[in-house]
Amino acid sequence: MMKNALMVLATVFIVLGIQHFIIAPHHKMEATKQENVYDRVMRTGTIRCGYTPYSIGLMKDPNTGKLSGVYYDIITQLAHNLGLKAEWTEEVGWGEQIAGLNAGRYDMICSPVSLNAGRARAADFSIPLYGSPVHIWARKNDTAITDDMKTLDNPKVKIAVMDGEQTSVFAREFFPKAQEVSLPQMSPFSDLVMQVTSGKADIVFAEPLAIHEFEKTHPGSLRQVTPDGKPLITVPNIILLPRGQYEFKEMIDNGLREMFNAHLIGKAIDKYETWPGSYIRETGR
Repeated sequence: MMKNALMVLATVFIVLGIQHFIIAPHHKMEATKQENVYDRVMRTGTIRCGYTPYSIGLMKDPNTGKLSGVYYDIITQLAHNLGLKAEWTEEVGWGEQIAGLNAGRYDMICSPVSLNAGRARAADFSIPLYGSPVHIWARKNDTAITDDMKTLDNPKVKIAVMDGEQTSVFAREFFPKAQEVSLPQMSPFSDLVMQVTSGKADIVFAEPLAIHEFEKTHPGSLRQVTPDGKPLITVPNIILLPRGQYEFKEMIDNGLREMFNAHLIGKAIDKYETWPGSYIRETGR
């Protein structure tokens, strides 16, 4: 009986040993696979940035590729304050931003993104950095377009929009009966405005600063037709974050709160805001 018991015990040890060698590597792979964004960032010391150049929020020199702008300064300082570095990993189109986050190609979008419900379905947001007033613009000599909002919601009216970007959201929300004249996601903002100046579209949605920048090379080409000079909508600018990464989001939000308290967010806007009052400051967090 003793001999049989020893044989059974030996068999158990052998089986357990085999399971260890078979299962342990599998568990190790699972643990690596499931590393969350916060842990990866802490391990590497790097925040990988996806980005989409837009106005003064994030500018890219076409000759050198050098980046600058409000978000560039904020993200660089934020990473420094957190004891990390920002790596500007990939330039993407508006409609590609969330797909890249979900695929893990980068950790967040480090350029201006407006908060809207469509994006909220698939991604998370940081606290807002500042607000952008959005107005309606038409050709200066186009007298058929007025500030009567009812006349703009018309099948004869053409709106310049960009695929997968907030302009297409505004068109469907405010003027669902109007036509959309679409451009691809990677098109520069100037191409969107030129749809109006060339007569291919009647109106476009844009921040005043973006239009003032455009008119440096196309003076007197546009006029604002938003009723009473008030914005059609004011959108919060946020950092787009991967869905469900709570620890990472808390780190980013708390880092931004520190920057608000030190007035660094407003300082970054002041540095690039060539047209005073173009953006609405957040007073604190």
